[in-house]
Amino acid sequence: MIFVFKKWEDFCKKLSESGMQSVSAKEIASEKTYLVLKHDVETDVKKAYRMAEIEQKYGHRGSYYVQGYLMNDPENIRILTQMQQMGHEISYHYDVMDSNKGDIKKAILEFEENKKRFEDNGFELSTVCQHGNPIVERIGYHSNRDFFRNEKVQKKYPQISDIMVNFKTARQTDYIYYSDAGRKFKMIFDPINNDIVNSDDKNVVYKNLDEVLLKLSKNTGTIISIHPHRWTKSAAKYIFKTSAFKVIRFFAKILSRIPIFKKFMSRYYYLAKKI
Repeated sequence: MIFVFKKWEDFCKKLSESGMQSVSAKEIASEKTYLVLKHDVETDVKKAYRMAEIEQKYGHRGSYYVQGYLMNDPENIRILTQMQQMGHEISYHYDVMDSNKGDIKKAILEFEENKKRFEDNGFELSTVCQHGNPIVERIGYHSNRDFFRNEKVQKKYPQISDIMVNFKTARQTDYIYYSDAGRKFKMIFDPINNDIVNSDDKNVVYKNLDEVLLKLSKNTGTIISIHPHRWTKSAAKYIFKTSAFKVIRFFAKILSRIPIFKKFMSRYYYLAKKI
């Protein structure tokens, strides 16, 4: 599938025409039926804004999880404020375990610093989402999800739930999870634990958004996860970016088998957010 904004607009329009309207994750309490359009904003806030405009046009409200470093730019904050005024949820896409090499005390300090940054700019954190960082070498922890798996963290932030950790228990709900990770739309098997147990062979891959639409049910909770920075205005630009992505991924897999290169790539893991 080619990820262009026109296809996202067609999808949002068809959702509305079918009687399905998305809500933000923070609005979910104990509902059994809902649709959340979730966005991991890792690099390009303007692309996230483009998606927010499309969703608002068709009556949808989305949840946008934003990397902490993006809050350093006043222009980003201005755009995110506009998105919040549209009715969208603006919250934190954290990777504090990776940035602190699994040190939970340092991770809490970084999370608290960024939490204050969000709140000082008018964004209250109700739900959050961890970032994956596929090339990080981890010792003593599984992923950034281990942050909200930590009992001390959950007690410190009882008002915050992580979509990929304790959202189901905290909100007394369940959901089916779709993602555009890997530049393919997939229904992810056991999204809560797939960082611990490799279950990729159980994921269901769809050719396009129309196939996803056919699988959506009005009788279940559904979360569709999107990475806005990977979407483009034109098919040609998307094909070029995808080709570059595949080349980089190919060489990254080869180099990751060599210990010295694996450590080097792990040190500069944050660069992967740009592709």
